[in-house]
Amino acid sequence: MQFRERRRVIQVIRTTYDPGLKRGRSELVGKLDKGSPEISEKLQNACTPAELAEIADYLSGRRETQRTAAVRTGAEALPDQMRKAAEYFQTHQDDKALVFATEIRAAWDELKAAMRKAGFSKSKVRQAAKAAQKPAQKTADAPKAAAMPPKPTPKAKAIPPAKTPAKKLAAKPTPTPVPVEPPTATTPKTPVD
Repeated sequence: MQFRERRRVIQVIRTTYDPGLKRGRSELVGKLDKGSPEISEKLQNACTPAELAEIADYLSGRRETQRTAAVRTGAEALPDQMRKAAEYFQTHQDDKALVFATEIRAAWDELKAAMRKAGFSKSKVRQAAKAAQKPAQKTADAPKAAAMPPKPTPKAKAIPPAKTPAKKLAAKPTPTPVPVEPPTATTPKTPVD
């Protein structure tokens, strides 16, 4: 089975061998709505149990891929959202802010526990940040190093140039074969040297 994702649908395609063409032929078995992909009764009637299992596997894998992408996007956007929340709390001290703060504290505790469990404890994150700053400091120190006079380097031994022929060999034309006549009774045979 093949699955083609189009703008609004997922096409389910079966490939069967056609002996007349001596190759595989693709036929559209059915379509799934991309927004809410569910196997319709029409598609169930058109497919074998093995094909239905393959469609179910494809849909579960697709759901998992989409969920992972959504979670990753949320994690990437979290630092910016936290900075916006900090700005909000600096300017608002009302009852709504108290509700938000309570929810954020609970979520923050869950996030810290999950980060520790994944191996990103506070100390490890700090060490990684320091390690990332060291190369940045080296590049910042580069202008200072450029201002210092260069250290003298030992002189390297001179390497003599490679010997090249004085005359370049001209490209020789390939000789054209000369037709050889087979010996006949009128042609005298000559001994080969």
